[in-house]
Amino acid sequence: MASIITPGLGSGLDINSLVTKLIEAESAPATNRLDRREAELQARLSAYGSLKGALSALQTSLASLNTSSTFQGKSVSSSDTDVLTAATTSSATVGKYDINITQLADNHKLATDPLLANARFTSDTDVIGTGNLVFKFGTTVYDKDTDAYTSFTQNADKATATVEITDGSLKGIRDAVNEADIGVNASIIYDGSYYRLTFTSETGDANSLEITATDDDTDNTDAAGLSLLTFSSGANHLEQTDAAQDAVLSINGISINSESNKLTGSIDGLTIDLLDTGSSTLTVKLDLNNASNAISGFVANYNALIGTINELSKYNPDTQEAGLLNGDGILRNIDGQVKRMLTNKIEGVSGGISTLTDIGITRSSKDGTLVLDNTKLGSLLETNFKDVAAIFAAIGTPTDSLIEFTSSDALTQVGDYAVNISRLATRGIIAGSAAANLTITGGSNDTLSVEIDGVSATVTLTAGIYTVAALVAEVQSQINGTQEFKDANRSIEVSESGGVLTITSKNYGAESSVNVAGGNGRDGLLGTTPVVTAGLDVAGTIGGIEATGSGQFLTGTGAAQGLKLKITGGVTGDRGTVAFSQGYAYQLNGFLTELLDSDGIFTSATDALNTQIKGVASDREVAARRLATYEERIRAQFTAMDILVSQLRTTSDFLTSQLANLPKLVIGTNNR
Repeated sequence: MASIITPGLGSGLDINSLVTKLIEAESAPATNRLDRREAELQARLSAYGSLKGALSALQTSLASLNTSSTFQGKSVSSSDTDVLTAATTSSATVGKYDINITQLADNHKLATDPLLANARFTSDTDVIGTGNLVFKFGTTVYDKDTDAYTSFTQNADKATATVEITDGSLKGIRDAVNEADIGVNASIIYDGSYYRLTFTSETGDANSLEITATDDDTDNTDAAGLSLLTFSSGANHLEQTDAAQDAVLSINGISINSESNKLTGSIDGLTIDLLDTGSSTLTVKLDLNNASNAISGFVANYNALIGTINELSKYNPDTQEAGLLNGDGILRNIDGQVKRMLTNKIEGVSGGISTLTDIGITRSSKDGTLVLDNTKLGSLLETNFKDVAAIFAAIGTPTDSLIEFTSSDALTQVGDYAVNISRLATRGIIAGSAAANLTITGGSNDTLSVEIDGVSATVTLTAGIYTVAALVAEVQSQINGTQEFKDANRSIEVSESGGVLTITSKNYGAESSVNVAGGNGRDGLLGTTPVVTAGLDVAGTIGGIEATGSGQFLTGTGAAQGLKLKITGGVTGDRGTVAFSQGYAYQLNGFLTELLDSDGIFTSATDALNTQIKGVASDREVAARRLATYEERIRAQFTAMDILVSQLRTTSDFLTSQLANLPKLVIGTNNR
């Protein structure tokens, strides 16, 4: 009998393989169930992501539809772009404008004159002198041919500027003037014989330069030292190479002068660049592309959303296959609310427009997507863009041209609101109590402590003997040119009556104020008892309820809460109505903002799914621990079996050996 061969284990069995297969068999149901559960949860999470992405894309497309300017775009073309070009804003009026340019605006240009012996510079490092150069801007009457300097009238909107010259070379003076950034460009030109220092102002007749000097050689008028650069009635040593001049033109037969070759206020909503003398016709048309593209983009993104919803909620009864969010409450709610919003009529819109159908957008009965009739929409945009805008945006339409709709908020209710103004906004002023002293002396009566709308600064007037008009210009230019006021966007206007000055803030409302509280020039300029009057906010009612005034802005309360109007002028009393509507884009945007907010329904839904996914991971850990226990138990059982089999094999081997050693019984043949 052959002996039993042991394969290394007592039982001769591959226990590891048996245990692995048993573990796999034991774990398969739970693993498969958890895998399916996790896959389902991840798929729903992905589905919510797709839905959220489609909603976000739709909201992005609403941004341009939610503002009326999208529907008020204009385009402008020039019949001769060599003569002029133009750009437009939504406020431009559709029409044609015949423009004839007879003169372009030019800069005032001055240069050192080599006819003067002291001005024959052979190097840009030649020294002129040191001290201060004082630049004034205004209108000059000057005859270049006779060198006759008749008069200079200061520009009230341009501050006098003083530039300190410490490096008296041509280069040093050039750099000091340019670094001062006062609206004068200095440069050095070599004419083939001599280096010439030049000064160039901004364009316009009222931007001519008057230059005086405080010369360190103590003579401010001779042609030596810094006074060589003077150009004034007192001393004139520079050559005028170009006179300042306005652009001269006509628009539809109306004569216009402009200090700049860029016209920004001649035609409302147009910026015109004058390039050459000659004639050109500007044609302003409605720019339908902007609005049409915005509406087309909305329709496309809405249809993409409906496609996503249809895909996620589908069910095929033949294959019994369902979309990832079939039967999902969140999906059904979103689908229903969006469709209801686009079906409801928009109240407060005139022109026979109250639904999307009225502007050429209908719904497909097949899949719920929108169908756009571009022909119908284009026709309405050409003839009725305000009402097309109102079907989408939140818009107020005043009947009074001096009332502007500014904004609204989520609490503003749709309706027609009567507007009554009991007080127009006013500006802060200080009015002098006596005629102004026309002689300003440095260190004596040249400083003013000025406060405009809560911002204070010290202003220094230029010494001199003035006319009333020149003093008005000096005071206005120096105050408006003070850096503190420029930085804070504060400015004033100065006027006079009988030599008595009045200073008025350019801002409106209760925060508008002007005061000259001190300075050695205060009493001489305004008298000893000037009258200070603070500005007032506009006051009135919107929809019969007292509104809140701030400057020229009136904001409604009650049903009109958040309705903000700008009252730009007019009279007190009844001022017509404002029709307020909230269009589809406005309503949808509010709904989508709430949905997509960080604490909106998607956040709670995805948080719940992520919690369940974490729960699946926990279930896997529990299953893993249970399998570890199961593996430990069956391994112990296999080990016990292996030991028992090993013992049996040992017994078997012993018995086999003993049987082999027993005496053999020999049976032979009996011979007879």
